[in-house]
Amino acid sequence: MKLSIEQIQQIEEKLYVDYDFYYDDAKHEVIDHIASEIEEGMGNDSFETSFDKVFENWHDRLREVEWSGMHLYGKIKMPLFYKDQLLSTFRNDLIIWGVISLLAPVLIYLFKDSMEIETINNVVFIYKIVVFAIALILNQYVLKKYTEGNYTTVYGQIAAFSNKKALAAMSLMAFSMIFMQQNSIKYRENLDGWIGMLVFFNAFYFMFIIKYCNYFRHLKMVNNIKKWKNA
Repeated sequence: MKLSIEQIQQIEEKLYVDYDFYYDDAKHEVIDHIASEIEEGMGNDSFETSFDKVFENWHDRLREVEWSGMHLYGKIKMPLFYKDQLLSTFRNDLIIWGVISLLAPVLIYLFKDSMEIETINNVVFIYKIVVFAIALILNQYVLKKYTEGNYTTVYGQIAAFSNKKALAAMSLMAFSMIFMQQNSIKYRENLDGWIGMLVFFNAFYFMFIIKYCNYFRHLKMVNNIKKWKNA
């Protein structure tokens, strides 16, 4: 049995009143899950009975818990339901992070014998500048988005917590690992250790870039929610 608009509104109101569940980027999905379970239960029970049973089953998943995914996300509070989803995303992000952190160093290692030392220095210097510029531009763009907008979302909390603190760390690392290390490769015998430093550089900056890509994914979700609300 399909729920009416008024019954959907009752679900949303209970989420607000009983659980302080104001996360727009998660609310749509939660309401959809709960509504589907209530509809199934209404095959044998009334709406009110099915409503109470479903929320009793969902109670633990809707309570707030602390998430400490500091490096890629930030330390905030969120519903347990959403934390489980974020943990799954976090594992996928770790795999991507590892692959792209190793990609450029592995390519340089494979082709090191066919390139002059000066060429390697120049290529890597430009590469580092590009990676740093991408991270910096994304940092400022995302920060501007959340400063100008009013997002009652989990990712909005993450952005507010972490973006302002990231700029100084990225700039300081750029000075020490880009400009101070320019033309630092002198001999082929030093390449292995230097490639290890490049892996560290990639791991640091791509950690932020992946986080900002998650923000864009979140902004798309918010736009979809707005369309759903206006439908």
